[in-house]
Amino acid sequence: MKFLQTIASRFYEDEGAKIRELCFVFPNRRSGLFFQKYLGELTNAPIFSPKIFTIKDFIISVSGLREADRLDSLFRLYRIYKEISGTEESFDDFVFWGDVIIDDFNDTDKFLADARLLFANIKELKEIESDYSFLTQTQLEAVMSFWEGFLPIGESEKKQKFRALWQVLYPLYLKFREELVVEKSGYEGMIFRHVAENTILLDKLDEYREIVFVGLNALNECENKILKELKKQGKADFYWDYFGEFITDSSNKASHFMNGNISNFPSKREIFFEKYEIPQIEIIGVSSAVMQTKIVTEILENSENAIENAVVLPDEKMLLPMLHSIPEKYPDVNVTMGYPLKGSPIMSLIEYITELTKDKGAYYYKRVLPILKHNYIKLICKESAREHLNRIVSQNLIYVAPSFFEDDYLLKLIFSENLSKDTPAKDFCFKLLDILDFVVQNSQTKGIEKEFIYHIRVSLTRIAGILIPMSLDTFGRLLSQILSTVSIPFKGEPLSGLQIMGVLETRALDFDNVIYCSLNEGTFPSSSQSNSFIPYNLRRGFSLPVKEYNDAIASYHFYRSIYRAKNVWLLYDTRTEGLNTGEMSRFIMQLKYHYKLPLKESRASFRVKCAPEKIVEIAKSSQVLEKVEKIFFGEQAKSLSATALGSYILCPLQFYFSYIEGVKEDDEISEEIESNDFGSIFHFVMEKLYSGFKGKRLSKDEITTLIKDSSKIEKLIKAGFLEYRNLREFKGYNLLIKRLIHKYVQLTLEFDLSLAPFEYTDSEKKVISKLILEGGKEVALKGFIDRIDRIDGIKRIVDYKTGKGEIKYSNLEELFDPKKFNKNKIAFQMLFYAMLLDEKQPVKLAPYILRNISKNNRGDEKIVDETEVEQYKERLKLLVKEIFSSEISFYGNRGTRTCEWCPYSPICY
Repeated sequence: MKFLQTIASRFYEDEGAKIRELCFVFPNRRSGLFFQKYLGELTNAPIFSPKIFTIKDFIISVSGLREADRLDSLFRLYRIYKEISGTEESFDDFVFWGDVIIDDFNDTDKFLADARLLFANIKELKEIESDYSFLTQTQLEAVMSFWEGFLPIGESEKKQKFRALWQVLYPLYLKFREELVVEKSGYEGMIFRHVAENTILLDKLDEYREIVFVGLNALNECENKILKELKKQGKADFYWDYFGEFITDSSNKASHFMNGNISNFPSKREIFFEKYEIPQIEIIGVSSAVMQTKIVTEILENSENAIENAVVLPDEKMLLPMLHSIPEKYPDVNVTMGYPLKGSPIMSLIEYITELTKDKGAYYYKRVLPILKHNYIKLICKESAREHLNRIVSQNLIYVAPSFFEDDYLLKLIFSENLSKDTPAKDFCFKLLDILDFVVQNSQTKGIEKEFIYHIRVSLTRIAGILIPMSLDTFGRLLSQILSTVSIPFKGEPLSGLQIMGVLETRALDFDNVIYCSLNEGTFPSSSQSNSFIPYNLRRGFSLPVKEYNDAIASYHFYRSIYRAKNVWLLYDTRTEGLNTGEMSRFIMQLKYHYKLPLKESRASFRVKCAPEKIVEIAKSSQVLEKVEKIFFGEQAKSLSATALGSYILCPLQFYFSYIEGVKEDDEISEEIESNDFGSIFHFVMEKLYSGFKGKRLSKDEITTLIKDSSKIEKLIKAGFLEYRNLREFKGYNLLIKRLIHKYVQLTLEFDLSLAPFEYTDSEKKVISKLILEGGKEVALKGFIDRIDRIDGIKRIVDYKTGKGEIKYSNLEELFDPKKFNKNKIAFQMLFYAMLLDEKQPVKLAPYILRNISKNNRGDEKIVDETEVEQYKERLKLLVKEIFSSEISFYGNRGTRTCEWCPYSPICY
C-alpha cells in the first residue's frame, strides 16, 4: 500500500465521516489530490472531504496577507532603492540584481535570520568585537571572514560598488516590507515570517479539530516555528515518509532532515507502513535526448496500468520531445509540469522579433530567416513568406531593407522601418500586441494556442502599463521572467493516465514504474548556483540555504520516489560534446558503488545499416522524352549554354536533374564572397571601366589614366559588392577579397596597356544561335561573351577566368571526354563562343587567367579558323543528338571526381 494510501486508510478507519473536521497539509497540490482519491476509494457512500492545503497555501491562509506580484515588487523595490540611495541608476542596471535582492530577502525571512546583523554596515573590524559580541561563534567567524576581504586599503571598483549597495540593503529591506504591510501583501518569505512571529494568528485554525501534516521534509525556520507552536497547542499531528535503507542511511544526504523532524514532530497514531523490497533498477546510457524518448516509449509499450507509470523529467526541455513520443495506447496523459509559456511557438516568434531590434536601417539576414520560416508566419503569409525567403537567398542579401516587405501587411508590420534598440519598450509592446491580434484574426488558432496568446497579451499589456523607462534588453528579460512563472495545464484527468512530472511533483507520491530521464550529474542534482548577494560564508553563518542544503533535498526526492516502485529505469545522456559531460548522476553511482545493488546496465545506440550501392540512370521513356521536347522545342523553348552542355559531358544524370527536372541545390546565404561572386564583381568592374570605349580605339594614355584612378576602381568594386552581395561593410575575409579584386583589376589594366592600342568592340555580349539537327530540328544555343576586341586586325574573344585553366588540347575529341573535360572546359567554352559568332575569318581565343596575368606574360592564346570551328560544331551536333536520343538513357558517370562536389550525389549513392 502506498504512503498516502496508508495515511488515508488509517484516518478513515479512525474518523469515518468525521474526517471532514480535520485539515490535511501536503507538500504540493498533486499529493493532496491523490490523498482525496485514496480516501474516496475507501467508501461507497459520499462523504465530505477534509480541508486540503499545501504548506504554502496553509500559511498564507492564516496570515491575513496576500502574496505580492513579483513584477510589481521589482518596480516597488527600484523606486525605494532610488529614494534611499539617492542615485539615478537606470532600471536596466537595476533589474537583474533587484531580482536577486528579493530572493535574498525571501531567504532571510524564511529562515528567520536577523536582517540587521546580516546586512550590517561594517566599517572597521573593531565594530565586530564591540557591537557584535552577542553573535554566535559561527556567525562571528562568518562576518569576520567576509569583511576582512573588503577592508584593506585600495579597494577595487567592484568592491566599492558592492559596499555601497550593501550599505542600503537593511534600510531597503525595512522600507520594502513596510510598504507591503500597509497594502496587506508580502512576498512569500515575508508572509511566512509574519505568521511565525505572530503565532496568535494560528488561533483562527480552531475550526479544525486537528491539523495533519503529511509528507513534508525540508522545513525552513518559519515552518519549524509554526509547526512547533501548533504541536504545543495540541492541534497538530505529523507523518513523515522516511522509510527504506536508502533514506534511513545516516551516510546518505537523503536522511539529512530525518532525525530532527521525527524527534521534533512525532506522530500521534501508530501506523504500520508496508515494507518494500528494493526495486528492479535498470540503468540505460543514451546518446541523445530524442533517443531517450524512444527508450521511454518502448518501456511504456510493455506496461498496462497507465496510472502506475511516472516519467520524471529533471530537465524541463525534455517535455516537448517526450509528449511527441507517447504511445497511442495512452490516451490520457497528465502533465503536472504544465507547458511553460516561454517554450511556446508564439513566444519563439516574439523572441525572434525582439532580436530584430539589434539592427538599425536594415535587418541582418540571420535574424530575418527564422521569422520567415516560423510556422505562424508560413501559416498566415503562405506564398509570400516563401517568396521573400527565396529572394533573400537567391540574391544573397546579407542585410534586408524594411522596404523589401512592403507588399505583405504582416511582414511589413514586423519589419517596420522605425524598429531599433532605441525603440521605447512601451511602443514595442504595442507593436507586439498588434502582431498578436493579427495572428489571432488571420490564423485558425485554437485550444492551447489561444491560451498561449492570451497569457502573453496579458503580460505585454502589464509591461506596457509600466511608467519606468527601460531598454528592450530589459523588456525581454522581464517578459521572460513573467512567462517563466506561467504554465498551461495539459489535457488529461489529474488522477488517471500516464503521469509526466518534474522532480518536485513526485513528493509523497508512489508509482509501480518510475522512469527518470536526463539523470546526469549537473542536471539532477543541479550544479547551477542560485544568484545571491549574500556570500557563501555569511549564508552558512546565518543558517541560510546553501548548495549542500539543496543537494540533501534532491537526494531525498530521488530515493523516496523509487522506494515503493517495483521497476525503475534511470536514463542518462552519454554525449560529451558542448556542455554535456556524459557523466551519470551521483545517485546512479551511489546505487552502484555504495549500495552495490545488482543493477542491469546497458547502452542504447542508433543502428546504422549500410544500403547496397545502387546505380541510377533515367531511361528516356515517352514521358521523359515528352518533357525534354517541351523544354527545348516548345513555345518557350530554353537555350542550351556551354555550361549546360559541359554538365552533360561530365554526367548526363547531373544534366537531367538540373536541366530537365529542375532540381535546385539547397541555396544558402554566405557572408563571405564565393568564387562565382568574385568573378561576377570582377566582370562588373571591368565592364564599367571600359563602358565608355565600346566601338572605340583604346590608347595607352587612356588605359594609363584608368590605372591611376584608384578611387574610381574602388568605387566600382564597392558598387559590385552592393549589386551582387548587398554588402556595404568590409572586414576580415571580405576585405581581403575586395583588395584582391582591386589587384586583379590593376593587373588586367596593366596587361591591356601592354597590348594597346586596340579596338574595344563589346562586353558582356549575349550571343544567340541555332543548331540544326538531322530532320531539320532546331536547338537554340546561347552564350555571354565577357569581351570582344580587335588587335592587329584579328578579332579576340576574351574570357576572364578567376580559377585555373588553359586552352591546350591535342584534338577536338578531348573536349568531349568526361575524364579530361575539367582540364579542357575553357577551350570547350571559348570554341562554343566562336561558333556562336559564326565568323568567316580566324578569331583568337584569349582567356585572361587572372592569377597568372601580367604585362610580361601573354598567357595562352589560340587562333582558330573557320575549319576548326566547323569541326567543333559537327562534334557538338553528335553530343546534342545524344541528349535527345531515345536510345541512350541519362546515365551517371560514377567514380569520376565530378561526384565529389555534385549536389545530386546523395540521390545516386
